[in-house]
Amino acid sequence: MTALVVALAAPWPPAAMAQQQGSTTQPPAPPPRPKPATPPQKTKPGQKPPPAPTLKATVVTEGKFPPFNMLDAQGRPAGFEVDLANELCKRAKIECRIVTAPWNDILPGLLDKRYDAIMASMDMTQERRRQVGFSKRYMLVPGAFVAPKSAATPDGAPVLLRGKTVGVQRGTVYSDYLERTFRKAVRVKAFPTLEDARKELAAGKLDAVLGDKVTLWSWLRSADGACCDFFGQDVKDTRSLGDGVGIGFRKDDAKLRDAFNRALAEVVADGTLKRIAEKYVPFPIY
Repeated sequence: MTALVVALAAPWPPAAMAQQQGSTTQPPAPPPRPKPATPPQKTKPGQKPPPAPTLKATVVTEGKFPPFNMLDAQGRPAGFEVDLANELCKRAKIECRIVTAPWNDILPGLLDKRYDAIMASMDMTQERRRQVGFSKRYMLVPGAFVAPKSAATPDGAPVLLRGKTVGVQRGTVYSDYLERTFRKAVRVKAFPTLEDARKELAAGKLDAVLGDKVTLWSWLRSADGACCDFFGQDVKDTRSLGDGVGIGFRKDDAKLRDAFNRALAEVVADGTLKRIAEKYVPFPIY
């Protein structure tokens, strides 16, 4: 009797008990999958994301072509193109450094990446387009001859220069025009700068000088240019002078060129380019 009581008092195995009682208990659920790790936030909640990297550019000009580009009393770049460059850089949000260089170094310096943009009254000719990616036009200025007042006649035909010695700045569209159009008619004398040619003209060592009309107009108003006046009609030969003046870039630098083009479209549309130009010349140059 005692043995029977002990057996009844012993606990049943849990599985057997569940089976005996008809239990509906489900097996334990599998553990939840771990959530993917959240990448660390780069900024704190509510904090602005870091600004995009600022475009930087070195803009080169000549500094010897007033009123377009020159040096002020402190030796800093100044003039129409410098003012325009500063305005374009501001609108395009480009951090610009404006430097000067000799004319013959400007294009090589762009191609070997010492400079990023040219604003030096560089006409957009077919030959230059083979090496340079230009912006839209920002200036269109005709060429002009100047001669001593004793010979100057505003309506004189260029044929009157036959046999004369004409000065011009070397490596410019004007020297190309003279060589192509007057090669057999005049004696061409090329100089490193237009200023050098004007000095020779004032000294009586040249019969005429060809250059950009605005720069020559400015010189004629000075004491040094009192000797001379315009000769003949404006030169508007598109084969030599091209489609006007544009900003020069390396051909593969489309991002910088597009940024300048957008800013240039703005200053043309809202009249800013015209207002800047009027500070330097009394007639339109766009």
